[in-house]
Amino acid sequence: MSRISRLGYLGFEVRDLEAWEGFATEALGLMLADRLDDGSLVFRMDENAQRIVLHPGPGDDLAYAGFEMADEASLRSLAQALEAAGVEVSEGAPEMATARRVDRLFRLTDPNGIPIELFCGPERSGEPFQSDRMPSGFSTGEEGLGHVLIVARDVEATNRFYRDLLGMRVSDWIEEELAPGVVVRATFLHANARHHTVAFGALPLAKRIHHFMLEVREMVDVGRAYDRCRDLGFGIANELGQHPNDRMFSFYAKSPSGFDVEIGCGGLKVDDAIWETTTYDRLSSWGHRPPTATRPFGATS
Repeated sequence: MSRISRLGYLGFEVRDLEAWEGFATEALGLMLADRLDDGSLVFRMDENAQRIVLHPGPGDDLAYAGFEMADEASLRSLAQALEAAGVEVSEGAPEMATARRVDRLFRLTDPNGIPIELFCGPERSGEPFQSDRMPSGFSTGEEGLGHVLIVARDVEATNRFYRDLLGMRVSDWIEEELAPGVVVRATFLHANARHHTVAFGALPLAKRIHHFMLEVREMVDVGRAYDRCRDLGFGIANELGQHPNDRMFSFYAKSPSGFDVEIGCGGLKVDDAIWETTTYDRLSSWGHRPPTATRPFGATS
């Protein structure tokens, strides 16, 4: 069965484009690549022509997620397999593929109502990626944009969709009691050597995602991004820390839309030939504490 290769792009509907532009460029170190006629903002983080797109609107949430396939044959094969499994799949019109800057795409919806786009042939920019805010650059390539943690409304259906239908493999699980009787279980799935491309859990949040993660090449750029977020007045959701499963050294910033963005480095790589799944009993080995409260990772207040 064909399976996805990597997370290729993310689109968001946001209320405050001005705040997001400052957050994306000054705090996160992304490169503003284009301003579209409808007000949308296009950002780059590597050689791809676009990785993150912000669309004006009231949602303040994830609008769509694009997963890249190896080639057109793989794309069509997976689309056919999904249809055979009872998933409603439609091919995106040529103008939509042009807007996403890809050769071809198919559209569907995951069990949580998140619009998913499967595509092949991302457009490469003719200009080098430049950001004086993130001089080491972002770790992308074969591992894609990063990862996203989905708020699962139906855990079993979400597991079946991403694991059985899209072909991701389980990396591990984390199960932690955040408060007496309140247990969070998160599943982590990989599509390539990155420890996880998608994670999900039944978190008590109104958003479609808890966070998305961008990985940088050097630890110093994590620290500098942390300082910039604080200095520029963007909220810190979780201080510097490290996860036990992917070993990512990171912090979580609060985006202008209310969900989090994780900036990290040093993530563990998965080798399927020798990988053994494990269940961990805590979300962080150390750190990742809220700056002024005792709210644990994933809690609402």
